[in-house]
Amino acid sequence: MPLNCLADEMRSCRKCASKLSEYGVVPRPIFGGGAGYPVILIGQAPGRTEYERNAPFQGDAGASIKSLFGSCGLRDFDSIVYQTSVTKCFPGRRPGASTDRVPSISEVNSCSPFLAKQLELLKPKLIVCLGGLSWKAYVTMREREEPDYCLREFGKRKPQDLRVPDLVGRRFLWRDAVVLPMIHPAGSANGSRALYPSQDLESKRLLREELQQL
Repeated sequence: MPLNCLADEMRSCRKCASKLSEYGVVPRPIFGGGAGYPVILIGQAPGRTEYERNAPFQGDAGASIKSLFGSCGLRDFDSIVYQTSVTKCFPGRRPGASTDRVPSISEVNSCSPFLAKQLELLKPKLIVCLGGLSWKAYVTMREREEPDYCLREFGKRKPQDLRVPDLVGRRFLWRDAVVLPMIHPAGSANGSRALYPSQDLESKRLLREELQQL
């Protein structure tokens, strides 16, 4: 399946329409960027700004990650780096909440074949996973290929049990790619950065190192 056909399939998906409608969201899968550069950036889910602009990584978190990539010498981020997320649609916010809703397990499961297909078609050399939902998606895919991988690698039985110290600041080799889990650049993750500053800094050092080698 060509990448453009997959894009059409994702945009036409309405599996989660009833769930999203509870939060006033119209299904609008959001992803984009270049397909020729060997880097894929995987976030958790589009945010409100991405939903409004119909483009990935447009808010403060996007500005932060683009600045980080820019400091590594990468320009034209939006047109070069392929950007996607574990779930493709903005999940909305619960009434009175100031942060986005965490996608449900069923929403993650509905989108997981799309993420797997994106990786299969793009064949990246570097996979950057931002935030817990993204790291766990990676480990879940790896677990399907290598049963008990989570237990062998991390000493934990389920990807859902993984935390920042298990992954962030480490480099993983998977298929023909390097996988770098990172703390999400959103302000809501400031607590994790404060708790694990050395892991946060090491993940950024590894990103710079990997980008310079491409």
